[in-house]
Amino acid sequence: MKHHLLILVSLLFVLFSCSKDEYKTFIAVNQTGYETGAPKKAYLVNSPETGSVFQLVSADQGEVVFADTIRAFREPDPASGDLIGLINFSDAGLTGTFFLRMQDNHQVKSSPFTIGENIYSEALDTVIRSYYYHRCGVSVDLGEEWSYEICHLDDAPFYHNPSVNINVTGGWHDAGDYNKFTVNTTLSASLLLYMYDENPDRFTDGQLGIPESGNGIPDVLDEISWALRWLLSMQRSDGALFHKVSQKRWIGEYLPHTDPSVRYLFEPSTAATASFAATAAIGARIMYPYNPVFAGELENAALLAWNYLILNPMNLPLGGFKNPPDVSGGEYGDTNDNDERLWAAVELYNLTSDRSFMDYFIGNYNKIQIRPLQPISWRNAHSLALHAFYFSDTGSLFTQSKEDIKNALIRHADGLLDTRDRNNYDNLLKHTEYYWGSNSVGLAYAHDLVQAWKITGNAEYREAALDQLHFVMGRNPLNLSQITGVGHLAVQHPYHQLSKVGNFDNPVPGMLVGGPNNYVFLNNKELSKYPAKNFEDAFRNYFVSEPAINFTAMLAWVLSSLSDYTQPYSVQENL
Repeated sequence: MKHHLLILVSLLFVLFSCSKDEYKTFIAVNQTGYETGAPKKAYLVNSPETGSVFQLVSADQGEVVFADTIRAFREPDPASGDLIGLINFSDAGLTGTFFLRMQDNHQVKSSPFTIGENIYSEALDTVIRSYYYHRCGVSVDLGEEWSYEICHLDDAPFYHNPSVNINVTGGWHDAGDYNKFTVNTTLSASLLLYMYDENPDRFTDGQLGIPESGNGIPDVLDEISWALRWLLSMQRSDGALFHKVSQKRWIGEYLPHTDPSVRYLFEPSTAATASFAATAAIGARIMYPYNPVFAGELENAALLAWNYLILNPMNLPLGGFKNPPDVSGGEYGDTNDNDERLWAAVELYNLTSDRSFMDYFIGNYNKIQIRPLQPISWRNAHSLALHAFYFSDTGSLFTQSKEDIKNALIRHADGLLDTRDRNNYDNLLKHTEYYWGSNSVGLAYAHDLVQAWKITGNAEYREAALDQLHFVMGRNPLNLSQITGVGHLAVQHPYHQLSKVGNFDNPVPGMLVGGPNNYVFLNNKELSKYPAKNFEDAFRNYFVSEPAINFTAMLAWVLSSLSDYTQPYSVQENL
């Protein structure tokens, strides 16, 4: 009784200290659903009715098929302020489409969801297919509502010498706008390449219904190739990669083919060059069976980029890329390119088996080992480099380095488990980590947990990664799927110019938006005092609602890695 009284007092405190919009009673679920053999949990949010019964209801027949007691309420946490009751239906042993509701209050119910096998496959296809609607320099038309005409054929005059123009058309629009960034494209393409490489049987020719379907190459590789060919065009003759193609400043919202902005080509950076060397090496290795000529181009370009890096050991421009004074918007500068160089060295070794690349890694990886692992991003390839090295085939060589890295990766994963266990929603973010792109940050941590699962076979790592996937797919304080077009209640108004200006009924499906942001506010207006609730589904609030190709790529990788719970992972011993 004393515990119930404390819960009621806490709930009343939440009620009177929050706005009406922040105080909501609902049942949060993964709106796509749950794999048959996986744990299945949902949360009753902000209701003091501990001990009440929940019901699992067939969405087709309207019949109650399972019921149990709601339990394990927790105190409010710093990130959401919510009181959580655990709804555990792991023992239901059923497949189909369902929703959850309170037995004594049928108005409190969840979004519908599915229980089955490979239930994330459709979402994964939708997510990958979204890249087609980010293609630049080509007419985009699949007979769907998001078509547009050929765009941005003038890419691009040099910023420092506008009278000179080289052809860098193509690639993917980066986010809600139409700029193109080398470091973001390389990260996105590499994650998608890794996704394919780890589960090639999942991806087929004709799977996405894109123009290249039917050419004998899996559609996902065709889509990635669209980005890789653009990256090749961004390489200078000495191997360096130009950093970006972008307008000087935002001038308003347009459809891609009506965008009147002049887009400029900016100077190279070693961070972009190193990321490209890694990505081109991965692409060459994977594309050789399908298109050996293209793969050869990628290999030569990767080696040329590496040669430039060896001749230029400093981070160039000094201190990382900086926007000129009259340029605003995405800068994507990186003050330390050691991690990208190490990543490139490992992937070039994986491509060529040339021992010199591995010797470079061994001689330099301590430069990044002293830093804690940070979430993978366009400026942080630390985890990518270490995982690529650990899983590389080096025979009996470098066993001590692999053991050291294995231990570091496990320590990192164990820290993520600790964070998960402290969060009401079982997600992976500390309450201080809700910054720009927080959804991708959480999924980057899920990526690291999946890798730890592969290294150790410890299923707890996989389940914690699944918890983060559940979070972005609706089991969160917003009761909102963060992926356009995926889930019963999904974000509907992303900052995505094509989706908005085209006046379509729905946004391009399959895009992951940035998510709650507790550090930068539109018009300096805080949306909530709770970090996990500083979000609104509003077009103009690009601080929280803008999708980006790198956010979506991380989602695709995690979805693919966790799509089949029936197959236990065979531990990869690489020592």
